[in-house]
Amino acid sequence: MTTLYCAICGNRFEPDDDHMWIDAERKPRTCHPTATLYEADADYAFHVDCWERLTSGWMDPA
Repeated sequence: MTTLYCAICGNRFEPDDDHMWIDAERKPRTCHPTATLYEADADYAFHVDCWERLTSGWMDPA
């Protein structure tokens, strides 16, 4: 079975545990004019508790 690692705390968990998936675009890796500006999209897994601690206090954009 595949083991996932939380993107915040780094602890491992199994895919059937309660967790969050986030799709994100990575920041630019270089400013060189011929290089691709952004790396491929990335998927991040989080424990639900870690995600809730991270996002507590966030509001919807105005």
